[in-house]
Amino acid sequence: MSTAYPSPQFRTPFSRTMDKYLHLGPCPNSGQFSCDLPIVEVNAEASVRNALHKFVVESKKQQPTAISEFWVPQTHERADLALIGRELNGFEIKTERDTLRRLPRQSLAYARVFDRCTVVVAPRHTAAAMDLLPEWWGVFEASVNGHVEFNKLRAARQNLTPDPETLVRLLWRSEVKSALNKIGIETDPKDTRGSMWRLLLNHAELRVLRSIVRGALRRRGASDSLDSPRRTHFETRDNSN
Repeated sequence: MSTAYPSPQFRTPFSRTMDKYLHLGPCPNSGQFSCDLPIVEVNAEASVRNALHKFVVESKKQQPTAISEFWVPQTHERADLALIGRELNGFEIKTERDTLRRLPRQSLAYARVFDRCTVVVAPRHTAAAMDLLPEWWGVFEASVNGHVEFNKLRAARQNLTPDPETLVRLLWRSEVKSALNKIGIETDPKDTRGSMWRLLLNHAELRVLRSIVRGALRRRGASDSLDSPRRTHFETRDNSN
């Protein structure tokens, strides 16, 4: 059965540019996915990222919002791809040219906010990555040789220890104010973002906080213009106080 392209509302300018080079299609094996591309035209990381975007979005019954370069608060880390739907899922890509030097640090950072995490690795990194990462991380092996092919080696499991104090920092000032008002807590115009974060942490259990954050991120993404450059590097930072 042929695989349709993702709905245009979830496609970034980067994705549309890459469409000039890529012809994507499923492999016969259910655990694999491939795309044909002229490798001379694009680098391996860009090819893997674009193919991964299509693969993971189309594997969901309800298409999630897909965000590239997702910033993790209180760290200097950005996940290569994040999916925002019923869960917040993070993906990190390690191609042949990459090393795994940063992977332990990235693992700790992503565990603060994501419900599930998956590493996408070139075959030479597979064994080492599986040794370095917690067992709840998923593992995809990505082969690039005229086309990109994914082999799912381990499914991602639920992250049982997200950090509420990091998670709440994904909310912009207007978003945390709205969340507090919805649960019946009045705010003052002089309240800072930090003080409202603390209020929300004191009044919302983790399950509720996760839902508030996912909803805010999805609404933020939906409000962006399809042609806005922000769609490629989604803004999670808030410059307000």
